[in-house]
Amino acid sequence: MYNSSETADYNPLLEIETSFAAYLNARTRSYKDHIVGGMVDYAFDSDFSVKQKITSFSAWSKVYKTLISRDIPNKVKRLFQSTDVAGSLKHPEIYGIVQVCAERLQISVPTVYVRNAPDKNEIYSVYAEGIEPCIVVTTGLMESCTKEELRFLVGCECGHIQNNHCIFSMAAPYFGINLYEESELTDGYEKGSSVKQIAGTISEWLKLSDITGDRAGIICMDDPQSYSMVMSGLYNKGALSFYGKDKFDINDIMERYEILHVTPARSIRIPRDCPAINRRIFAGLEFLSCDLLYNWRTDLSKADIHTVNKQALEVRCEIILDAAKGGV
Repeated sequence: MYNSSETADYNPLLEIETSFAAYLNARTRSYKDHIVGGMVDYAFDSDFSVKQKITSFSAWSKVYKTLISRDIPNKVKRLFQSTDVAGSLKHPEIYGIVQVCAERLQISVPTVYVRNAPDKNEIYSVYAEGIEPCIVVTTGLMESCTKEELRFLVGCECGHIQNNHCIFSMAAPYFGINLYEESELTDGYEKGSSVKQIAGTISEWLKLSDITGDRAGIICMDDPQSYSMVMSGLYNKGALSFYGKDKFDINDIMERYEILHVTPARSIRIPRDCPAINRRIFAGLEFLSCDLLYNWRTDLSKADIHTVNKQALEVRCEIILDAAKGGV
């Protein structure tokens, strides 16, 4: 029978485990649900496979050791001495955005270094074995970007941290790759040399890693469906300079994508001269209709959206990026 005195003494809130250990265990279980085959489930498969290829080159080992033992620790030391650390009192807006992105990707909140550079639109991340992850952003970028653009960019960097991209990106200059300008890597190397091979592979990987980063950025956005307009704004502001500096028409890209999106994978044909930035946007748009986005962001509604699984997404993106043949 219903006993009012027993009910009055019973408090269901007391059964909720509120200790930090319980919180940590719950977060770890949640994160493990997103690990498949040793990689984060949203990561672009071609990004992962080419990254593995880079580590197989004999030239990689020496560069890796130099980065870990000298370059990255020195870089972080210089950042600490020459930049502001964002927090709840100093640069609270960017700090709040990083907190949201870290929460949505289920990672620890990276340190945020703000560099006083009003004329620079730059953001990058630094992370390696034994080094606490951090994100570096210029005042120019913070002042010129909307909150949604910043959420996307910070989300991309959190994704690069989560997928261990930073060490490979920081290795790029060792092989003559300018991270702020696309190049063909034809000068300074003998044909068939191991240095030229790894340089070409890293150059290819940089664009593949951006697909993974974009997926992380989309997960972190308040409105993922605004991805195309965010990319247009960032490109026109020079925040995506690795992909060139020519203006492009986002409306034309979206019209082309409307046809691409309803085209079966086996019938997709992307012209070889299609700009890399167009391919990147196409691939990001494909992620908007993947189950993975809504698995990470259960707060988003996918009503009226026909979603596909990861396997179907990867097939389409490999064709879009010409990744299957290494022709990115």
